Amino acid sequence: MAKVSIVKGPKGPSFEEIQGMVKKAVGLLGGMSRFVGSGERVALKPNIVTGRHSGMGVTTDPRVLEALVKMAYEAGAGEVLIVEGAGYGSPTPEAFKLSGVEEMAERVGAGIVDVDEDQLVEVEVPNPLVLDRIKVSKSFYNADVKVNVPVMKTHDQMLMTLGMKNMKGVIPKPWKRLFHRVGLARAIVDLNKAVPVDLTVVDAIHAMEGLGPSLGDIFEMDLIMAGDDVYALDWVGARIMGFSPEEVEYLKLASGQGLLDLKGEGITTLGESINSVARSFKRPPMDLAPQEGVTVIEGGACSACRGSIRSVFHDLGRMGLLNKVQDLLIVVGPKAELPEGLRQTPLIMGTCLKGLKEKGRYVVGCPPNNDKMIEAIRELCNI
Repeated sequence: MAKVSIVKGPKGPSFEEIQGMVKKAVGLLGGMSRFVGSGERVALKPNIVTGRHSGMGVTTDPRVLEALVKMAYEAGAGEVLIVEGAGYGSPTPEAFKLSGVEEMAERVGAGIVDVDEDQLVEVEVPNPLVLDRIKVSKSFYNADVKVNVPVMKTHDQMLMTLGMKNMKGVIPKPWKRLFHRVGLARAIVDLNKAVPVDLTVVDAIHAMEGLGPSLGDIFEMDLIMAGDDVYALDWVGARIMGFSPEEVEYLKLASGQGLLDLKGEGITTLGESINSVARSFKRPPMDLAPQEGVTVIEGGACSACRGSIRSVFHDLGRMGLLNKVQDLLIVVGPKAELPEGLRQTPLIMGTCLKGLKEKGRYVVGCPPNNDKMIEAIRELCNI
């Protein structure tokens, strides 16, 4: 029987109150000593997705991580590591610093591991959907205790991101690109089977709705969740966010592999009830084109390039230029193809489409720089 705890805190909780919430959430599962033994190495996997967009509701709250580090040491851990790899275009050391995690880790005696600089271990995937083997962070994989610490957010490709999606940070950047090329939802399920975690603790002190995972609306939810089964936790999380688990692609795939019952059979919730804390999150726009007059041809684009498109149009809106963007075609993603008989000059973006650079107005980068993208859009739209 999978257990998921839900703890509601006071509005604007202090660190002491957050620490109490985390302790209660883990305590309802049996306490940290159920997961951590004397002298064991504990690896925490937060969500520190980017250096540009950091802070509450975007990246894992350092106060939640600090509570977990202290609890692990109190349970007898010999070493605690915080392991993460930021997305494309975001140096992980910068993300650690801007998120406040670096300062916190130094203060409480936790080590920091940049997945892109770490040694890798190739792990076999049981009953694979799309990948037989995956290379992951050795520091995370070899830890005695693996703890996943995501933020509750919407996601413009996957509808939502919680425990299962957050695990993508234990693979290096080239593998992140591969995940998008082979099918992100299937690859996420394969990764979670290959690298099972012992405990997942969700930071929903602040959550994000709408244009997640980086540009959405942040609001205070004052909630901590914890679970000993990541599939069950994501099922409960979907319900709390107002989504049906059946509409989350990776949950459907996990169900098809016998990892989850989409009706919630076998899941016990502890603490607050789902209905007492549920909220209808604003759904993310799944289409990359922000308005009429803009067409986006996308084929396996990674989160970095997708986020870059969102960010560029956000910047154009702030500049008062969005209404002038007309008859624009953007091509993005390694599997994207140009249509036959194209009359307009397309904007071709990203390193993975370098082979098409002579076919249109090419903007290099992984992801491309916003200023360079805006420069190209202004040229193509005569702004």
